[in-house]
Amino acid sequence: MDETNNAATTETNPPQPETQTFSKDYVDALRRESGNYRTRAQTAEKTVKAFRDAFGLRPDDEIGDISARLAARDAQALDKANTRLIAAEIKGLPGYETALLERLIDRSDIKVGDDGTVTGLKEAAEATAKQFAAVLKAASKEQWVPSNPAAGDPPAKDPNKMTYDEFAAYAAAGDKT
Repeated sequence: MDETNNAATTETNPPQPETQTFSKDYVDALRRESGNYRTRAQTAEKTVKAFRDAFGLRPDDEIGDISARLAARDAQALDKANTRLIAAEIKGLPGYETALLERLIDRSDIKVGDDGTVTGLKEAAEATAKQFAAVLKAASKEQWVPSNPAAGDPPAKDPNKMTYDEFAAYAAAGDKT
């Protein structure tokens, strides 16, 4: 019976590994190295999160080529700035209904230089005016400004109104024809 007891005892108690001891300096060096890796991983995670936030990416989206994303973002910003420059130049064109012109003008030949100068706008506006006459402002009439009798101004004559005598003369001339 002793033999079976000895066999069971050896199977249930696995052999103990030899214990190794390390110096305090070695353990401290390992801890510092591990701490550096954790710090670097946290910094990398913060950087990736900031990048994802800047580009509107969800956590499960692929980041892809960073250079291509930056180039596309720069191109969008430049296109938006150029569109605003062209719109401002259109609003500064005299003789055009600028709101209508801005909607109808063909922007394909309008270029914005690196220094911000807009070229081809006048030609595009003229071409649009040939095609759509409504973009041209109507010849403006001289605007009537009322007089100020309190300041001693003589009464101003409204060019759009007739006096009774003028109307009578006009009506009489109309009857003769």
